[in-house]
Amino acid sequence: MKVLWFANTPCGAAEKIAPNLHIGGWLNSLEQQLVLRSDIELSVCFYWKFPLNSFKHKSTNYYPIHRNKITRSIFRLFGHLDDKNEVMKLLQVIEEVKPDIIHVHGTEENFGLIQQYTKIPVVISLQGILLPYSEKFFVGIPFSAAYFHEGLMPKLKYNSILLAYNRMKKCATRESEILSQARFVLGRTDWDKRVNSVLAPNSQYFIGNEILRPQFYERLWDKKHFENEIQLVTTMSGGLYKGLETLIKTAKILNDHKGFNFKWTIIGQTESSALVKIIKGWLKIDFKSNNIHFVGGKSESELVNILLMSDIYIQVSHIENSPNSVGEAMLIGMPIIASFAGGTDSMVENRKEGLLVQDGDCYSLAGAILELARDFPLAAELAISANKRAKERHNKIVIENELFALYEQIKLK
Repeated sequence: MKVLWFANTPCGAAEKIAPNLHIGGWLNSLEQQLVLRSDIELSVCFYWKFPLNSFKHKSTNYYPIHRNKITRSIFRLFGHLDDKNEVMKLLQVIEEVKPDIIHVHGTEENFGLIQQYTKIPVVISLQGILLPYSEKFFVGIPFSAAYFHEGLMPKLKYNSILLAYNRMKKCATRESEILSQARFVLGRTDWDKRVNSVLAPNSQYFIGNEILRPQFYERLWDKKHFENEIQLVTTMSGGLYKGLETLIKTAKILNDHKGFNFKWTIIGQTESSALVKIIKGWLKIDFKSNNIHFVGGKSESELVNILLMSDIYIQVSHIENSPNSVGEAMLIGMPIIASFAGGTDSMVENRKEGLLVQDGDCYSLAGAILELARDFPLAAELAISANKRAKERHNKIVIENELFALYEQIKLK
């Protein structure tokens, strides 16, 4: 079976064309598993900032499409989407590959627009869904605070909060068009299933779980007790709706709580990150004196080592579908506290595999941290259950076989 993916990342090609960047993620893991099959010939198409010819790496054929600097700059400034010309390039890839089935990973890009131009079956995987995400864009940090405290430089570089929001809204409008045409949709949470029923009412919905990065299957958190200083950890990207302000406020509450010693490590951000600067200017809270440490991006092995040395994983987003960071913490067998937002309750059952708290509620989050920090047997019990649930959900062989069976089923439609 010839399968063509359209993806937001280069997947396995990243190790060849961008070996120093931490990109690829779970799609790379899924690709590695799928190409083990002799009955699948996989091709991957993706946008890239430099011109590259199509190439083969290991067992996969890659088709990079150059998105030049002018096109990217126009999008950043005006939110103009060059969909017509780019879709023509996508169709050329389809013509060259001649796949039996097309799998579009995510609705954030324009890949899904190819549905109206091809008779080849197309299945669309839901990742984040922009329309409800855009409703949460300023829920934690008001627009006025974000716009004022981001400073002048992002505005001069056409990368301001306002432009980012406008770009998301335009992409969300395109996403609605894509989903309205969808016949087959792949999701994994109650949240995305419900949203899909509204945005893609004529589609057939299937469950498709994710294969996570290899080292999270190989290592296991196995602490026997907590030390005096509790090690908290969070992985976070740069979106305003990721809840960093909740984390900072919670750390302040915990720091003011007498007799509680902790260190909170934030992976993926530095003190010079745009989001961090905004919150520092807005909240006027000193990070170091409140035991907050930003350590920036980390490789897979570095991230695993940090998690193994930590005590509790904290997720604070205002909106998510199925955050891989939570899945990875569960798979490695950590105690977890997560915000009850989007699809997290489909990943973590409250008080069975972790604790769920209302997003944005820093007092409840602080209390949940104290609860686990003071009750190691409860934390360990939740961690064991989380690990068991994650091993079942992210089972490589099961996911591979289910996806192949889905391809076979859709190919016959």
